[in-house]
Amino acid sequence: MTAEEARNSRYSTEDEKPGHHNTFNLLVFDYLNDIERKIRQVMRYTDATVYSLKDLCNRKDIVDEIMRLLDEAGFKVVAEANCNIELDMEWYDLFITWKK
Repeated sequence: MTAEEARNSRYSTEDEKPGHHNTFNLLVFDYLNDIERKIRQVMRYTDATVYSLKDLCNRKDIVDEIMRLLDEAGFKVVAEANCNIELDMEWYDLFITWKK
């Protein structure tokens, strides 16, 4: 793959907004499915896990939606913001617990 091919296959910021080509919802549910897989791997041994969203830089809108849906499902979620000022990057680590 060339850099040009990678640039051309990227969704635009407009496409990633809610309701546009459903890209926003697909991104959210891809992450939720991955988080669920991680929880299933550790749920017999612990009542909490950490899920890092390092590849979701500067997309707090998607992080907020993921947290809202996890909260609706009964999980307690706390997001810890991390940033790299030199690169103007912000990402989140989600601390997820299912203990009552």
